[in-house]
Amino acid sequence: MSQIPNIDNLVLKISNEHKLITDYVTRFSKNRANPDPAFADDLQTFLNFLKKDLQNHFRLEELVFYPAALNGDPSYATSLLVLNLTREHGVLETRLKAIQAVEKRVGKTKGREELLEKIGNYFDDLKDHARREITDLFPIIDANPKCMALFEQYAAEIKSKI
Repeated sequence: MSQIPNIDNLVLKISNEHKLITDYVTRFSKNRANPDPAFADDLQTFLNFLKKDLQNHFRLEELVFYPAALNGDPSYATSLLVLNLTREHGVLETRLKAIQAVEKRVGKTKGREELLEKIGNYFDDLKDHARREITDLFPIIDANPKCMALFEQYAAEIKSKI
């Protein structure tokens, strides 16, 4: 088994954004294990909130975290990592739109279980994406003073525009 890098770093502490993903995954998993009719009846609302929150989450990463890493450490490895994470954002957004379209079609029919399986698989991939950010990207930013300075600068710029 490979050595897991130290993920107790400032960037991770600043980015409570990934708690958002954990909260959605937990809520979905609990309702999958012990179905709540109210949750099942309002799955589209759950997916709409997920979509909105993920769009904001991805935007923050693409405006602050990724540029800080790329501009502070423009190595091939960092560039490739950020490129792949950015691509995954697009894939995850597209998949969520497709899941929402299926949810509207199936309603409470027998295709519902297959939809829930797709959502479960989606969350597995989303968790894997978040894990790579936490274990691969955040330590790069945290360990490099130039990355950290850029991170703080970009975060302050975003905060001033809100």
